[in-house]
Amino acid sequence: MDGIREFRRGDAVTVITEAGSERADAPTFVLVHGIGMGHRYFSDLADALAREGRVLALDLPGFGEAPEPSHPQTMSEAGAYLAELIDAEALPGPVVLVGHSMGTQIVAETAAQRPDLIASLVLVAPTVNPRERSAVVQAIRLAEDPSLIRPKVVVLGIRMYLQAGPRWYFKKLHQMLAHRIELVLPDVAAPTLVIRGEHDRLAPRAWAEEVANILPDGRYVEVPDRGHETMVTAGERVAELIEAHARGESVGREVERVSTPEEPSRIERAWWWAGDYVYAGWRQVAIVFEGWIPPGRWRTGDASLPEVVMLPGIYEHWSFMRPLGDAVNRAGYRVRVVHGMGTNRRGIADTANRLGRALAKVPVPAAGRVIVAHSKGGLIAKQLLVSEADAVPAPARGLLGLVAITTPFAGSRLARLLIDPSVRALLPSDETIVMLGRASSVNSRIVSVFGRFDPHIPDGSVLDGATNIRVPVPGHFRILGAPETHRAVLEGVERLLDPARTP
Repeated sequence: MDGIREFRRGDAVTVITEAGSERADAPTFVLVHGIGMGHRYFSDLADALAREGRVLALDLPGFGEAPEPSHPQTMSEAGAYLAELIDAEALPGPVVLVGHSMGTQIVAETAAQRPDLIASLVLVAPTVNPRERSAVVQAIRLAEDPSLIRPKVVVLGIRMYLQAGPRWYFKKLHQMLAHRIELVLPDVAAPTLVIRGEHDRLAPRAWAEEVANILPDGRYVEVPDRGHETMVTAGERVAELIEAHARGESVGREVERVSTPEEPSRIERAWWWAGDYVYAGWRQVAIVFEGWIPPGRWRTGDASLPEVVMLPGIYEHWSFMRPLGDAVNRAGYRVRVVHGMGTNRRGIADTANRLGRALAKVPVPAAGRVIVAHSKGGLIAKQLLVSEADAVPAPARGLLGLVAITTPFAGSRLARLLIDPSVRALLPSDETIVMLGRASSVNSRIVSVFGRFDPHIPDGSVLDGATNIRVPVPGHFRILGAPETHRAVLEGVERLLDPARTP
């Protein structure tokens, strides 16, 4: 490709490499690369598209031949910057934006912000899958991707990454991971084609289909036997798809039903398991720095909202749930903790009785109470709800319901691996677990929140008859510190306040 020039705004410089037709009515394909890459990554695709129209292949600021600016643009800023570039080019024919990987986030922003500039949009291997929004998981996915066994991809990738440099790469990575393309896609009006390699690990099928499903006018197509590098090793085929889409043809299919997400790999499971225990260890130690007494601000809140009672799991102190308690309190709820539970190793029924007596000693708030419990704490709270339902007359504790987080409602078969009787009491065959499983009359007053992978509850925390909320966060312990979990818990409390809401 030839015809090289620069577009500059402040110290942000993009190098534009142009090729292809000069016909006024020919489409212009603007190619936007992913993180660490440059225009050379599009060589085969650009050459193929140049036979059909005009091609502008970009080196974004800090990548390829473009110099590094003083600070990285956010994805939204990059989208606005790309819109300025297109405006400045005064392109005569229809404009087709083509983004790969991180480039999909940028072109989606441009399409949402300036729908008047483009005729159609192509997202190749869209990122970032919200279920895997972390640098470590993305690195694992990249290591698993079949693109790394293709010499051309490896050589190009190493060259491009070295050219960008690690410092700038990680600055941009932060912006990439922070961006939520799924919030932008509903505002994209242009006809959009989502292209995915059949074996792409960074853009799994369920996620890529979800992208097409969210788009107001989206279609989905896969390229067989390719990974994240689809347009590098299948440039001709991808060009054919893009050209047909640009002509207005119905390429691929509409997505009416999204596939089930893929099971995490062994490497991912091992990493998540390790991260779970690191988080658990930190929360156990944090009490030394944060103090043994709950924050005074937890006692204040909106009196029209119910009081939230925090109930930890086995071997956990109330402070284990402090990040969640802080989030609930910031939302206006008063938060209460129950003292005297020790390490929560007593039997479920015994602890439920103790909890009931403790709550009975405290005046019932006018707006009632909701228990928010973790792991075994959820079983204890359900036992209390069952006991209340069977009692005549019903005790006045003001319990509206339970929001349980990673609770083994059907027990956990992994409990057999430990000799501690308090843990083995969580086996699926335990009498109390079986009884609670059969007691389904209170399930409508329960919201069960759980993540995509729980190393301690392999059979999951789905509870029949309850409202089940799955968050895109792995783990049994660290899920407590995730903002996604905090939002889900608050949503669960709201559902208990308004039983008419459907799950």
